[in-house]
Amino acid sequence: MRSPQGPCEESAGQGPEESRVPPASGCPVRMGMPQPWVLSLLLVLLPRTWGAETRPPLMYHLTAVSNPSKGSPSFWATGWLGPQQYLSYNSLRQEAQPCGAWMWENQVSWYWEKETVDLKSKQELFLKALGALETHIGQEGNFTLQGLLGCELAPNNSSLPTAVFALNGEDFMQFNPSIGNWSGEWPETEIVGDLWMKQPEAARKESEFLLTSCPERLLGHLERGLQYLEWKEPPSMRLKARPSNSGSSILTCAAFSFYPPELKLRFLRSGLAAGSGNSSIGPNGDGSFYASSLLEVKRGDEHHYQCQVEHKGLAQPLTVDLDVPARSSVPVIGIVLGFLVVIVAAAGGVLLWNRMRSGLPAPWLSLSGDDSGDLLPGGNLPPEADPHGANTFPATS
Repeated sequence: MRSPQGPCEESAGQGPEESRVPPASGCPVRMGMPQPWVLSLLLVLLPRTWGAETRPPLMYHLTAVSNPSKGSPSFWATGWLGPQQYLSYNSLRQEAQPCGAWMWENQVSWYWEKETVDLKSKQELFLKALGALETHIGQEGNFTLQGLLGCELAPNNSSLPTAVFALNGEDFMQFNPSIGNWSGEWPETEIVGDLWMKQPEAARKESEFLLTSCPERLLGHLERGLQYLEWKEPPSMRLKARPSNSGSSILTCAAFSFYPPELKLRFLRSGLAAGSGNSSIGPNGDGSFYASSLLEVKRGDEHHYQCQVEHKGLAQPLTVDLDVPARSSVPVIGIVLGFLVVIVAAAGGVLLWNRMRSGLPAPWLSLSGDDSGDLLPGGNLPPEADPHGANTFPATS
């Protein structure tokens, strides 16, 4: 099953560059926006902690920036079922939308409207918090506020909630749904926590979401879309080589559009293991993943190498050879086409010579003006005309 290209593009891959702005506490805080894919890679590790009888968590990753670049959202959110992204939202579109295989989930009609309302509420809280932080330091800053909210299911289907928050990449606050308050040791915690406590119903709604709505949503997804959690998409593979500045070559083994994210890449030289190279992995916008691995080899030795991948979507390891540049086949195609043109021209010449030898005109002089196949207009021949002149042209005045 190929994952659809849904509306789950990366919500915001851009953000303010890192800088340093002195906060009110007098201690420099790193200012910058962690990339959204960093969290998704962290979520990739979650399945490895599940027990045999446990179920995947439902998590929302929320991000707000105080100084977004032009055309980028100031707030965006992604929803995750285990390592699968199932939801996307940002302040530009302001509509929660399903991702990947979850586009096919048979949800109740109001479900995505409810997700949209909840995320708009979170958006308002986050952006107000950034405004309060800027007011506190008395200047515009490059603040990035993030939240990881969600739950796992206990054996009795009760909620095991998660609600942690980070400012500029550092954990600074958590929410306790049992007592309904935000707490932490940073000075900024007091600013944000006090602001949110003053918002009507904010603490109550947060507790209700973590203890009631989240486990209900998770159970609903497991009932309606369990098959999507078992989705297996094998990778498409490619092995390429390019020259490096050091005079060697860099081999790139790339795997595209696979799920689940666990995958092993390694290089082979003449069929023997040659290492795994420098590997990286990341999520696509459609719920699948991509990976690549680089290996430096001796120039001219590239054709000895292959790339091998192991994945749950493959019945056995897949081995791919080095790509041959497409331009290498052009001369062969040109020669074949040229040879065919010569043959056609020669055959046409022979047919024309035989036709003229038989006293027939060149075929391009024939017309299809009537059903009798007349030659060029010259008048009908009288019955007593010399048959030897039947194929001659009439005299012109």
